[in-house]
Amino acid sequence: MVRARWAASGCWALALCASASAKAQVVPAAPPPTYALSWVRAEGAEECPTGRALATEVERRLGRAVFDATAERSFEVEVTRLGKRYRSDVYVRDVAGHTIGHRSLESDEPGCSALVNATALAIALVIDPEAAAREPAPSQSVAAFEPAVAEAKVEAPPAAPSAVPPPLSPPAPARVELRLPTPAPATVVTASARAQITGGLVAATSPGLELSFSARPSERWGVAVAGSYTLSQTATRGIGSLELSLTRVSALATFDAGRSERVRVVLGAGPTVGALHVAVRQPSPVTSPGDYWFAAGQLLADVQLSITKSFFVELGASGLVPFGRQTFAVRGQAEPVFSQPQVSGLGFFGVGAQFP
Repeated sequence: MVRARWAASGCWALALCASASAKAQVVPAAPPPTYALSWVRAEGAEECPTGRALATEVERRLGRAVFDATAERSFEVEVTRLGKRYRSDVYVRDVAGHTIGHRSLESDEPGCSALVNATALAIALVIDPEAAAREPAPSQSVAAFEPAVAEAKVEAPPAAPSAVPPPLSPPAPARVELRLPTPAPATVVTASARAQITGGLVAATSPGLELSFSARPSERWGVAVAGSYTLSQTATRGIGSLELSLTRVSALATFDAGRSERVRVVLGAGPTVGALHVAVRQPSPVTSPGDYWFAAGQLLADVQLSITKSFFVELGASGLVPFGRQTFAVRGQAEPVFSQPQVSGLGFFGVGAQFP
């Protein structure tokens, strides 16, 4: 489905009125107006047709040649791609180069052909508002067939005087469709650096750092891996005092729950494993200092906001449920100094880049 969006409806209407007014003022000797055409395919939209294909489709709809590289008035069209969504921005410029109209069209259909057809129709309507009501001119294949029909009439044996030859039905006009093969979905790779605030992972609320990498080979599903470090915090209870920090890695399956031109909402789930680093301050421990295993299930929610086509900022949170809870105690005290909670969590803010 192709969706059109008015960016400057007043200017676009002015362009339509100017075109209609030019048509109304008939000057017998004046040739039809011509326009220059600029067609730019941005990065990611290279598989879209060339500007010559767009010009051919516009002229077919109007039934005459309208484009001239030396014309003073012009159309400028830029086509871009975000994921599987294609967008064209059409600008109408006057003799002085000022923008007098702008229209944006979008398509989420496979391939670029639907957007090109809609763009050609939009340009044709600016040049001639009645173009949509007329049958487009037949393609060259029909013209190439007509001489063969005429030759067949000459060489055919004459019919009997009493017989009436049946009329030859002209071939149906062939419609030009700009159809391209559906491109394979491109794998989108992201990398981001995050600042974290954690609660329950170590003894107290603690800051942390994380590096995350993700790949999305399909429209919505992908994978992500991350490595993080939670800074050391001190746990004191009774006569015991411990310092704990945490290093862990995560492997998550991700799902794009929502996506627009600038915002992406990602959900993720998977395991996270690592080591709790324990240092005992006082007194002699029942549990020796050192590294202790950490394993938990992680659920993630991440909102990414695009700053440019390649860079974004993100804000998110994770909840962690340990598979086994570690408890740390000291000799001479029944109550543990620190025990992992049943549920812990973290929030993060990050900056990242997307490829391609």
